[in-house]
Amino acid sequence: MTDSKNRKKILFCDNTLWGLVNFRGEVMKAFVQKGHEVVLVAPEEDLQDMFACLPENVRFIPIEMKRCSQNPLSDLPYMKRLYHIYRKEKPDYIFHYTIKPNIYGMLTAAMLGIKASAMVAGLGSSSSFKGIKFKLLLGLLKVSLSRCHHVFSLNRETCDFLLKSKICTPEQLIWLKGGEGVNLERFTPPADSNDIKKSGIPIFLMVARILKEKGYYEFIEAARLLKEKGYEARFALLGPIDGSNPSHITLEEIEEQVSAGILEYWGTTSKVEESLSDPNIVVVLPSFYAEGLNRSLMEACAMARPIITTDIPGCRECVRDGENGFLIEPKSVDSLLNALEKYMALKPEERMRFSRNSRKLAENHFDIHKVIDEYFEIIGD
Repeated sequence: MTDSKNRKKILFCDNTLWGLVNFRGEVMKAFVQKGHEVVLVAPEEDLQDMFACLPENVRFIPIEMKRCSQNPLSDLPYMKRLYHIYRKEKPDYIFHYTIKPNIYGMLTAAMLGIKASAMVAGLGSSSSFKGIKFKLLLGLLKVSLSRCHHVFSLNRETCDFLLKSKICTPEQLIWLKGGEGVNLERFTPPADSNDIKKSGIPIFLMVARILKEKGYYEFIEAARLLKEKGYEARFALLGPIDGSNPSHITLEEIEEQVSAGILEYWGTTSKVEESLSDPNIVVVLPSFYAEGLNRSLMEACAMARPIITTDIPGCRECVRDGENGFLIEPKSVDSLLNALEKYMALKPEERMRFSRNSRKLAENHFDIHKVIDEYFEIIGD
């Protein structure tokens, strides 16, 4: 426990409350356990079940923002709100996540003389920007992140981009090679995971925000084709419908697939580990989104689940091809279908080997305690 003289106020700013709670909840708990004050700033969402997972003395300050607007002028009211919050709260340190908090939060922190960091997890939807929009985004990032104490990144490709584009310096950059980490005590395989149930019907589960870029349509088409070939398998979807994202999949579209017998929709949950507890689950993510280091895949590894995912930055780090899963080509239904068939052909003992290798990968690379130590070092704790 930190003594009162060294107690700090740490502020976390993101474009969703869900992102803060889901990805940084363990880090926040560690700060609170050390005696620091933690404040969250994000748009308000109906996620009380998830927010309840945090310690009671974590404060939440809702803020309005236009998440998908690409006009900097429309973001000025958001920056003004941040300025009033930061000036009132007077935090000792601020951690920013996602593009708009990184840009406008960092500029605001610099104006007020508050030490702050930003995380550029992956290029995300910004990777689709072209021409003048991309140049404008790059310019804003250069101006804002040059004022960072540190810049976090989660994969080699993003690190190379940040340095090559001169968005930050090597001295600023921190590469979290194990991503944002997983609590290996929370995400641990059930005692019966070595059960011969691995000979049962596979459940191919996609855990993600339900967006086109996450490979939803490829997943549905591969499921339909596999069933047409006579294979006995279940396909399920777990994750939120992000209605504010222009590429979101509607509930009506999902329900059509459910009615057709192609898909099961498991909704959302704050206890993903329970949804991953069935030993017959294989986590599938055919994403072609510019990931940082995908959280659902790290959690799948920790739960000893085999993985089928695309060979792109942020996904490939969670698979050793042929050892704990299979890598597939982005946007390729044929490649995904082939991987599904290869898994179906595995013997029970081979499926168990995939599961054991996933857990080993998580233990060796994705332990949240390594990430927490990095945060403590940054704030000088």
